[in-house]
Amino acid sequence: MNNLTKNEIPIFFSINDQYAPYLSVAILSIVDHASSENHYRIIVLEQDLSEQNKHILSQLGNDNVKVTFTKIKDEDLQKRMAGEHTKLKGDYFTLTIYYRLFIAEMFPQYDKALYLDADIVCNTDIADLYHIDLKGNFLAAAHDTFAADYPQTTTYAEKVIGIPIDHYFNSGILLLDLKKLRDHHFTDHFLNLLNKYHFDIMAPDQDYLNVICRNHTLGLPQKWNTMPTIHGEQVTDPKIVHYALFGKPWHYDHVANEKYFWHYAKHSPYLECINQEKSKFSAADAESDHRHVRYLQRKALTLVDNPITFKKIQEKTGEVSL
Repeated sequence: MNNLTKNEIPIFFSINDQYAPYLSVAILSIVDHASSENHYRIIVLEQDLSEQNKHILSQLGNDNVKVTFTKIKDEDLQKRMAGEHTKLKGDYFTLTIYYRLFIAEMFPQYDKALYLDADIVCNTDIADLYHIDLKGNFLAAAHDTFAADYPQTTTYAEKVIGIPIDHYFNSGILLLDLKKLRDHHFTDHFLNLLNKYHFDIMAPDQDYLNVICRNHTLGLPQKWNTMPTIHGEQVTDPKIVHYALFGKPWHYDHVANEKYFWHYAKHSPYLECINQEKSKFSAADAESDHRHVRYLQRKALTLVDNPITFKKIQEKTGEVSL
């Protein structure tokens, strides 16, 4: 870490144009709670974000919260990855889901960083999360309450990934020790596994992180990643609200903790766009979401019988986890 970055708190996001309105809400919440004693740098990893969206988002910062952009060239990643195996949750195809796995390699000037999904709202100074002592671990993350809500995804985590459901974390909020990840050649290890085995998995970035870092993960209190949940802990004082998967307040009414989103959305330059998105979300769209949930549940169970899973390869070779 050089002198220019040692007092800076780097916060990474990765989005496309579709998610610019929701990132604006996340940025506004970060700025609102930012301390004047800290310097924050929001780094948006993108591939084809429009200049208009870059301009709008960059204007949301202030003197001590800078919003910057780093263009990621897909062709560069595809040269290092098995291109046809870039499956996102629910079989959406994208490379952006993998960006967080390359942060340590791409940004050697930082020894520590935060990665946040764009569908979040911060209710506290994000520096409080950044300054948590990792106690020698590679990363810190909170329990994935969505996976724990359903027996099918619980079985998937334990039988396919090989992680007890109580230790299976969500990768939408990450505190990363980038130096340790570099020192342990995390990126090379990930790419070796990706290209050697082509695991069929549901949440590529999240599952690789869970299994590779299983012995080097610090659990965060759920208040740092509060997601909609049926059976999980009901957090009354969320520090970060994460509108994960289908629990989007810009689609549905009565979403858990929606008040935090709308508190900042009303100040967003994208408010009209957000309202339009909600008004056009139809019953057919809602049914599509329900079908995706059912699809994920079915797929979770079919993957158990695959001959090549993280759990089976780890038990056979011991080469999956660092």
